[in-house]
Amino acid sequence: MGRSHVRTRRDADPGGYGFDLETLERPVDPRRLFAGAPGDAPVEVEIGSGKGSFLVAESELRPDTLFLGVERARRYWLYAADRLRRRERPNARIVRGDAREALEAMPEGSVAGLHMYFPDPWPKRRHAHRRLLIQPEFLAACERVLAAGAPLRVVTDDPGYFDQIEAALASRERLVRRPYEPPASAREGELAGSNFERKYRLEGRRIQAAAAVLSADEDDALANEQG
Repeated sequence: MGRSHVRTRRDADPGGYGFDLETLERPVDPRRLFAGAPGDAPVEVEIGSGKGSFLVAESELRPDTLFLGVERARRYWLYAADRLRRRERPNARIVRGDAREALEAMPEGSVAGLHMYFPDPWPKRRHAHRRLLIQPEFLAACERVLAAGAPLRVVTDDPGYFDQIEAALASRERLVRRPYEPPASAREGELAGSNFERKYRLEGRRIQAAAAVLSADEDDALANEQG
């Protein structure tokens, strides 16, 4: 949910809030990472959690939902996990690993919502040689883990990347477009509610958002394709 320089505390401790994807038993049922959580509690996943701002804020406002972050960079993962531990968030955890590998490890239909706010790799000039995350193939992995009717939300500040996101969503028949609804932790007028968004708004950048839900209805998928 936005990235900047981060200095990890020397005494940082994931303390049961941070897990390494490589060490988890497959399939990775997210509910197993939450000790004592109800078996029917919905699980929402944030891809690219950074310093954990979304996980901290959203988990407080929605205590009946389980939030699982996925972060590739170790320093951010450790920072976020330690932050969740110190804030004592029983319904938030974070996994260190590749986003697509994490989704592929989860059971089919196990996720009640996917959040991707300012997804990495960033499409800045210095990263132009890197493959952008949101491609049709990645969205196929998202479809597999989403439950029917579950939303997928994406926010970015880059207009070129947003065009690519729109094209990728249009290529997936089962992802039916819906009006974007900000998370509960976003302030009035915000789309994601992160410090990253607030900084970019001050710089005058345009923030754009897209949303879709997974449809199990063939008529919905057909209408989405024709629209």
